Amino acid sequence: MNCHNYIQEGSRYGTKEIAKILESWESGKPIEWVRIHNLPDLVYFNHAQHVKVGGIACQTCHGPVEEMEEVYQYSDLSMGWCINCHRETKVDLTANPYYERLHQALKEKTVTVEQIGGLECSKCHY
Repeated sequence: MNCHNYIQEGSRYGTKEIAKILESWESGKPIEWVRIHNLPDLVYFNHAQHVKVGGIACQTCHGPVEEMEEVYQYSDLSMGWCINCHRETKVDLTANPYYERLHQALKEKTVTVEQIGGLECSKCHY
């Protein structure tokens, strides 16, 4: 159910559309989804790494989904788009205990995702 546990009403369709998701969950009968955000089969994307560890808001990549009448692909999600983000995104060294314990000296520096292995091919390609 993910986000749908917390959404009580849709912006246009109200509780009727949300109820379809709940009914599917309770009955175990899957919904026929229309894929919107599509990545090539050779790419693995881990939301947890970005959302939990990186603290990235869903809207950063998916746009203002809470305002969309119908969800659409907001960002192109291409390899170049991802690499650009990894090159420009600064790592919050105070938010992760790993850096606190092992890299005290890094606190004074600006560190990007690229500098901590964010461009290693095997991070996304398996």
